Amino acid sequence: MEDSALNRYLDEIGHGSLLSDEEERLLSGQIHNGDKAALGRLVEANLKFVVAIARKYKGNGLSMEDLVSEGNVGLMKAASKFDGEKGVRFVKFAVTYVRREIEKAIANYAGIYPVPKDPTGESLLRQQSRALSVDAPMGWRSNMSLLSVLVNPDATMADVRVHSESDEEAVEKALLSLDEREKLVVNAYFGISQERETMAEIAEDMGLKRERVRQIRDKAVRKLRRAYKRYRMK
Repeated sequence: MEDSALNRYLDEIGHGSLLSDEEERLLSGQIHNGDKAALGRLVEANLKFVVAIARKYKGNGLSMEDLVSEGNVGLMKAASKFDGEKGVRFVKFAVTYVRREIEKAIANYAGIYPVPKDPTGESLLRQQSRALSVDAPMGWRSNMSLLSVLVNPDATMADVRVHSESDEEAVEKALLSLDEREKLVVNAYFGISQERETMAEIAEDMGLKRERVRQIRDKAVRKLRRAYKRYRMK
């Protein structure tokens, strides 16, 4: 199953071409001027690089999906800080950021990385103060959302985006079936009205182990699918 999901993802990202030095330099300037499209282009052109690094970390407790996801977060951080005028290729600059996020997630999973508590509940309050958008893209990937996952249960690397208002309404009603902790995890993981967070970041915000966050996410998605089907049948 994991190989199938990875193959679909590789097919999805395999059509992009590598950027030249000049293209990276131009995109870097645009990114520093606040151009989000340029950030997306620089990231998307280097997704295969993240997969190559993630493969080196297999066997450390995390799935390839999670390793790639964490690595992509590092890639995005690198892209936002990259200075193309310094004459360094982006992948050479980004490798430290990608490895750092992957290794941080592995350490968190193993119980090595210290997880700070959130005694004030500020993270939860920040989430509750935001309006929901169930069809919001998951991070920078415009074809991935909570709605696409619920409509297609096999859409780990979904290439289907649904815009039906009735579908969106059903998901919004289904969200009412979640408790507050499940809502927090779902909102953060799928990037609903906020920046998408990795498992490690959610665990840090909530003061939980990473594996516990995964369990909460999976349980919440199962509840949402059941509730979604009920509302769609009405």
